[in-house]
Amino acid sequence: MKEYFHYFRYLFLALGVVAVLSVVLLITNQPEKAGERTNTECTTEERVFDYADVLTAEEEDQLREQIAERESQIGADIVIVTLNESLKEYARSYDPDVTYDKFTMIYADNFYDEHKFGYNKPIGDGILLLDNIYREDDGSVYTWLCTTGKVENRYSNAMIDNILDEFYVYVDTNPYRAYSDFVDNVYYDMADNGSNITLPLYIPFVWSLIVTVVFIVVNLTNRKGKKTTNQRSYVNGGQPRMRRREDTFIRKSVTSRTIETSSSSGGSGGGGHHTSSSGASHGGGGHSR
Repeated sequence: MKEYFHYFRYLFLALGVVAVLSVVLLITNQPEKAGERTNTECTTEERVFDYADVLTAEEEDQLREQIAERESQIGADIVIVTLNESLKEYARSYDPDVTYDKFTMIYADNFYDEHKFGYNKPIGDGILLLDNIYREDDGSVYTWLCTTGKVENRYSNAMIDNILDEFYVYVDTNPYRAYSDFVDNVYYDMADNGSNITLPLYIPFVWSLIVTVVFIVVNLTNRKGKKTTNQRSYVNGGQPRMRRREDTFIRKSVTSRTIETSSSSGGSGGGGHHTSSSGASHGGGGHSR
C-alpha cells in the first residue's frame, strides 16, 4: 500500500491542490448582493403575470423564487408577462398609426409604468418580457423586451436580439425553460457589466479533470521505456547512404482575390431607446414568430 501511494504521490498532490483552488474559487465567486430594494411605490410584489396560462402553478412559484434571487444580485426588477389576446385596438388607442410590431411595445411600456416597477425607484431599474402568444391578423406572434434605467443603459440592440433569439429556442415547446433561461441570461448580462462576475459551478470541476488528465498523460509518457535502437541500428556499416536530389525553382505564380467583409453597427447601451406614453424613458426591442 505504501508503494502504491509513493508511486502516485504527485497525482494525489495535484488533485489536492486543484481541490483547494476549486473550493477557494467557489467561495470567492459567490454572487454579491446589490443592496436593499428602495422602491416603495411599486403597486405589486408580483413578477410573473401568466395571463395566457402557459405555466403551471408550480412553475410560476419556481420562477418567482428564481427572479427574487436574481433581482437581489443585479439590483433590478425582472418581470414576465404572458398574453393571449389581440393588442391592435389597445395599441392604436394610443397611436392610430402604430405598426403591428409595436403593439407589444406600447403594452409593455404602459404595464411597467402603471405598476411603477423599478428596483431603485418607481419606473426605475428593471426589465420586462412581454410574450403575447396571440397571432395578430398580420399572421405573426409578437414578443417585446422593455428595459429601463441601468438595464436600458446596459442593453445594446445586439444584446436584445441575442437574448430574444435564445428565448425563442424553447418558448413554443417548453415555455418554463424559456422564461427561466431568460431570467438567468438577464443576470449574466448584467453581472458581466460590474463586480458581480461569477464562474459557473462546473468550471472548477472541469478544470480539475483537465489538470488530472494532463498530469497522468505526462507522467505515463515520461515512464515509457527508453529507445534501444536508432536510425543506424539496421544500416549496413552503420552509415546510411543518401541519393542526392535537388529541387530547382523555375517560376512563381501569384493569384490575388478580394475577400468581401461585412461590418455591423451597434455598441453598448441604450438599445431601442424611446419614450412611453407616460413620458418615461425605455429601451427595448421585439421579435416575432
